[in-house]
Amino acid sequence: MYNLHLNRYCITFAKSIGNMLMKMIYTYMAAALLLLTCNKAVAADGDVTILDLSKAAETLTFGEDGTWDKIYEGSGDMTYDYFEAQIFKMSHLGYSSPWTYFDGFAPCTSTNMKDDSSYSAGCMAGGGIALDGGEVAKDGDAVVTDAAMPYLVGYFTTDNNPESSCQIMFNDGNTHEVVGAYVTNFPTSFYNCLYGNGFANAFVNGDYLTLTIHGVAADNSEKTVEVDLVRYEDDMLRAIRAWKYVDLSSLGAVKYLYFTMDGSDKSGEYLNTAAYFCLDKLTVKTAAAGVADVEPVSSNIVYDRQVGEIVLPQSEFAIIYNAQGQKVMSCERQRISTTGLESGVYFVKTATGSLKFIK
Repeated sequence: MYNLHLNRYCITFAKSIGNMLMKMIYTYMAAALLLLTCNKAVAADGDVTILDLSKAAETLTFGEDGTWDKIYEGSGDMTYDYFEAQIFKMSHLGYSSPWTYFDGFAPCTSTNMKDDSSYSAGCMAGGGIALDGGEVAKDGDAVVTDAAMPYLVGYFTTDNNPESSCQIMFNDGNTHEVVGAYVTNFPTSFYNCLYGNGFANAFVNGDYLTLTIHGVAADNSEKTVEVDLVRYEDDMLRAIRAWKYVDLSSLGAVKYLYFTMDGSDKSGEYLNTAAYFCLDKLTVKTAAAGVADVEPVSSNIVYDRQVGEIVLPQSEFAIIYNAQGQKVMSCERQRISTTGLESGVYFVKTATGSLKFIK
């Protein structure tokens, strides 16, 4: 009799557990199906685009020394062309006759770090930055280089409009928030500063070579970040010889970037030091609407916190932003589940109104 009651208890308990599990599975499946009908944007990191020249619009081909095979190709009339990768457009001007010359940016795979008087290939970091799962590959705090990974060599000149010389635009027509980029010295420029040559002077106390990164906003206002590529002070030459990360978040949302160089060793307005630099893994994110753009207005949108649903007066397209103004979800429904959102302050915006709610 004891065993019979025990068996019945076990069966009843098992059925209860089974029912609970089925309800949990059903709940998660329902939430998953609902999310399939909404576009959940991954905030912040999910909107990030890292420049990867291996994803260029046209296949990039390089010589044995890592020089781009189109580096000296161009219109020959001082008109800048652009080569593209992902959303990025890099300016380039090339000449092949009567002399070989390039201005602006050129992709490169050279690992050269020596003073070999090459004005087209090489970087002091010894190669482009490797990617691991779409992120910058690191060994501890140091980035990992990859001889097969292209990077950008920039050459700046004031012969034309300085904004055109080394310019990076976006091919999607949008503004983007700048996150950061990696820079290092070009070998010829570095050794110009270290030893000098027949044209450039070796650096002494007080000498410098700088790179300035300009961000131009939609209203044409401009912000800048300056980087010391080489500086001689306190009887010591300090120079970037590995990939150095530069935080560019202070530039904000920009419609394009341009890069200029300056230094202490000049003849008139022209640098005697070779005006080259290397750039890699420029990182931006789509400029999201600010909180001010989604402040609540009079509407009959309701947030039912008890069930975690936004209830609209009718089925219509809605966008949900977090407190930082980043889009986290878009959906076209009358009832929108917020199951997939973390706790916090959000704004929902439709064509007819908006609402601030706390999850």
